[in-house]
Amino acid sequence: MKVLIYSNKAKDFAGACETELIRCLNKYGVQNQVLTDNMVCNNVEADAIFAIGGDGTILFLAEFASRNNIPIIGINAGNLGFLCEFEKSELDNAVYELVSGNLNRDVRTMLSVSYNQTTYYALNEVYVQRIYNKIEGNTIAEIEIEIDDSYISHYKGDGAVISSPTGATAYSFSLGGPILSPYSNVFAITPIAAHSLNQRPIVYSDNSKCTIDVKGKAQVGVFVDGRLVEYLKANDYLQVKKANNRVVFLRKKEYNFFKKLSKKLKKTLGEDEND
Repeated sequence: MKVLIYSNKAKDFAGACETELIRCLNKYGVQNQVLTDNMVCNNVEADAIFAIGGDGTILFLAEFASRNNIPIIGINAGNLGFLCEFEKSELDNAVYELVSGNLNRDVRTMLSVSYNQTTYYALNEVYVQRIYNKIEGNTIAEIEIEIDDSYISHYKGDGAVISSPTGATAYSFSLGGPILSPYSNVFAITPIAAHSLNQRPIVYSDNSKCTIDVKGKAQVGVFVDGRLVEYLKANDYLQVKKANNRVVFLRKKEYNFFKKLSKKLKKTLGEDEND
C-alpha cells in the first residue's frame, strides 16, 4: 500500500501533524510520499491521499484526486472541516482503519465548467459574481440562465451560484439555497443578492446542461470552488454540467451525513452538541 500526504502549511503549524502522520504510517508499514504543490498537476499512482488542513485543502486537491482516481482521507487541522473525516488527534486511528480495510467509499459528483475551450472542475460550486469596475462603477450583474437550451431566468443582482450536492452546504447554503443529500442526482442554482422578489433557488437534474450568458455592462468573475479563474463581459457565456470524474472520500463506517451536518452547524453557532 502506498499513500500520499498533503499538508496545508498554514493549518499544520511547523509540520507537526504531517510528522506525526508519517510516524504512524511507518509504524503500520505503509509506504508514503509527501505531495508538493508542484506535483498536483502530475499523474500519480497511490491507494489514498491524506489531506491535512480543512475544507479548502480538500477543494484544492479535488481535481488531482479525481483525475488520478485516488481516494481522499481528510484530516481536520482547521476549524469547521466539514469534508474531513478525522481530527488531527485521531491520526493513529485513521491509519489503522485504512490498513484494516475498515473505511467505506463515499463517492461525490463534480461540476465541469467550460469557457473558451478551457475546462475547470469543481467539487463544491461555480459562481458568476459581479466585479467592481472603476470605469463602469458598481453596476449590478445581469446574467441569463438556460437549462438544456430552455430559458430559466434573467438574474439581476450580484450573480448566481451553481452548486453540487456536496457544495449545497457551502456558499449556496449561506445564500439561502437548499441543503441537498450528497448522493442526490441534482444541482442547485441560487441567486446572489437578487434584485427581485420572484427569483428563488432552483434544483435541476445533474444530467442537464446549464448555460450562463452574461448580459448588461457589469464585468463578472467566474469562481470555481472559490478561486477566480476567468473574467466575463457582455455576450460571454459558460456551460456547467456533471463531470465524468468523481471525488472519492474514505469514511468511518458510522459516517452519517445528516448527523455530521447537525454537529457542524451547532459548532458554527457555538451551541452545545449535547443540546
